Amino acid sequence: KEGADGPYGEIALSDDTLQLRFVGDGDRGAGSRLTGGFFLSEERDIVLTAGMIFPAGFDDNRLQINFGPRAYAALLEEENEDVMAVSLGGEIRFEMDTDSGFAVVGEAYYAPDILTFGAANNLTDLSARLEIRLQQRLTVFGGMRWFEFDLAEDEDTRTLQEELFVGVGWRFD
Repeated sequence: KEGADGPYGEIALSDDTLQLRFVGDGDRGAGSRLTGGFFLSEERDIVLTAGMIFPAGFDDNRLQINFGPRAYAALLEEENEDVMAVSLGGEIRFEMDTDSGFAVVGEAYYAPDILTFGAANNLTDLSARLEIRLQQRLTVFGGMRWFEFDLAEDEDTRTLQEELFVGVGWRFD
């Protein structure tokens, strides 16, 4: 299980974006984990994230389901287009081959208008990826991410990422 036994970090790259993510140790009894991230786009959009994920209580050796809040603080390219949002969402991971760690992973987070502040009305952050463990601590992955804000003033959508990405993850313990 990626990150199930300790903290891990990831770096993901696409043609136009860079993302760093860290998942730390949480409450071992409850199984919760803290997450943090840094996103940078070619247009110089900067997004910081912080969240907490909780197991859904439906874990086995191959399937993990987690849910929880994620906060976003975005400094968008345009002046005075800053966004703060609190989203709710989840992550699902299905390990198809336990020996190689070959898995399908999906994430979905959404912040409605009532939890989105600043220049946006809502936030949608969806991703799907395939990953494989190369060694005990090293995982490589690739997938697709759809990350966008619905802007408040001109009622347009600001897409931060809608493209393929690749990356590596490292477990620290």
